[in-house]
Amino acid sequence: MKQNYRLFGAWRLLAAMLVMAYHFSHSAPDAEPVIAWFEHMLPLLDMFFIMSGFLIFEHYGGMKNNGESYIRFLIKRLARLYPLHFMTLSVFVAFAILVHMGLLHSQAADTRYNLMSLPANLLLLQAWGVESELTFNYVSWSVSGEWFAYLLFPLVLFAFSFRRAIGLAALLAIFIVILEVVDSGATDKYDFWFNTKVWSAYRIAADFVFGALLCVLARGLRPPQFSQWLAWGVLGLVFVAMFADANIYLILGLFGIAITLAALADKEGGSDTSWLKPVAPVTAVSFGVYLWHPVIELFAYSLVWKRIIGVEDPVLFWLYMPIPAIVTIIVAIYSARHLERPLGKWLESTLTNAFERRLASSRHA
Repeated sequence: MKQNYRLFGAWRLLAAMLVMAYHFSHSAPDAEPVIAWFEHMLPLLDMFFIMSGFLIFEHYGGMKNNGESYIRFLIKRLARLYPLHFMTLSVFVAFAILVHMGLLHSQAADTRYNLMSLPANLLLLQAWGVESELTFNYVSWSVSGEWFAYLLFPLVLFAFSFRRAIGLAALLAIFIVILEVVDSGATDKYDFWFNTKVWSAYRIAADFVFGALLCVLARGLRPPQFSQWLAWGVLGLVFVAMFADANIYLILGLFGIAITLAALADKEGGSDTSWLKPVAPVTAVSFGVYLWHPVIELFAYSLVWKRIIGVEDPVLFWLYMPIPAIVTIIVAIYSARHLERPLGKWLESTLTNAFERRLASSRHA
């Protein structure tokens, strides 16, 4: 039976909502202080990828580390990621075409909407260091990085086969050393590995391995009493550390403790977290909220707020913000049920059938 981690869902939704508010706040009157406040919480992005590593290893850590299993794994993961990525990317590509045709105006015509960056976005390469800035759906760097981590999954399995947790810890240490060496000469804030977006695939790979390590460690632990509330308490300490501009390794370490406690809270049937059941339809679409909100932002702020409402009233701005936020959640729920799920099933079926035909032909050759 598939383990249901309710706290993971709640925390991912919380992080997605804060990221959404951060991006929406860029359109606020006198936005700089608000943006600076939100930027204290940028390490929340790492929580996504640590949890992803935990969950992927939980579900696939026992698979055979061979070519056939690897291809089937990639097909399943691509079918989960790509439909939503392609849909949101298509909106921005359509907008870019209108801009380059002269039908719409954007100051980012040659940067964010540069059509030369489209191949990297289509191939999920945009966070591998091949682009100098974020383009189209700017948050899709995370999808690119997640795909990179999936491609490295055989390496994670190999590390686990080599003395289990010790092997994963060694792999994590190697990734960290590489990251520290690569950004040793960094001076700009976003050149450091823990802030970068344009080459974030390597940071995400480290987070992913950390999550896999936590999954292995959690298997050998007994849930402590009040583990859910301990998890929330440690998450609170994470926020204190982020706003105190603490060392990134302290923040990530606290994340590790919080995520482990959250997993343990749900290990024994999840009765302690049953109060989260009513919000499950929303927590299930945190990925959709994350990827759809720049699309909603394009219309709600670039068009409605700036060109139709056209006022610089801070009170009105914050009263307006819940509207696009609610629209984003509604779109994410609809998309998950009626678009991503059927498209994902079709993509998985199509790729699986093609792979099995090729496999059958090679066996009979």
